Amino acid sequence: MEDNEFIKLIKARRAIRDYDTERDVPDELIYKIIETGGYAPSAENQQPWRIIVVRDKELQEFIGQIAVDRTILLFGRATPRQELERRLSYIRSKASLERTIDILITGRRFEYIKGKPETNGAPVLLVLAVDQTHVGNSQPTLRGTGGVYGWSAPRHAVVAGGMMMQNMMLAAASLGLGTCVSSVQLDHFDDVRAISEKLGIPFPHWVPILCLTVGYPKYERTLGPPRQPPEEIAFLNKWGEPFKIRE
Repeated sequence: MEDNEFIKLIKARRAIRDYDTERDVPDELIYKIIETGGYAPSAENQQPWRIIVVRDKELQEFIGQIAVDRTILLFGRATPRQELERRLSYIRSKASLERTIDILITGRRFEYIKGKPETNGAPVLLVLAVDQTHVGNSQPTLRGTGGVYGWSAPRHAVVAGGMMMQNMMLAAASLGLGTCVSSVQLDHFDDVRAISEKLGIPFPHWVPILCLTVGYPKYERTLGPPRQPPEEIAFLNKWGEPFKIRE
């Protein structure tokens, strides 16, 4: 079965970490990306998400430095070299592999978040926060039907936020923009609190969970890690029974 244009777009999307700093992203396009993101599904149409559009370079620098520092701790100290090589085994060139590992262990992998021209930084950073209180109760801060009274499930907000983020990434790709989603700066409780305070997010009612850089790609990127085919990841009816296309 031949891929349609939308499936081709999904398969062609790549994480972009080098941006054309001479081209800004118009607010109209950012608006369209966020609008499209808002069409993601959510439990009882609660829409438990908010987006902060960060253009201020000092704020980008603050968030980006947290990502750099955490990456140094994660990949430069905590993760064994053998594990890094295993994860990056799809890179065939030894020189490219060494360069990629060096970018990881020094934290330079996330310099683009800072938005600086000298590191091909992204002109725009979107910060996604979700409501992790009683999703399912009627709340004045949320639209929707109110759901089932008394039902508390913070994970629904996180799942919905992830689907909204995917919508935004694909919308950006359809508009000729590059994006990269990151969470390393939001994986530690202290960092979540610090970023919430810096951006005025009413934590812990609202919690930032993901960031998305947006800009015009400086370079075309085609190489990416291979994807596992359905034969390796899908089962029929129960675990271990391979899913196959019926004759």
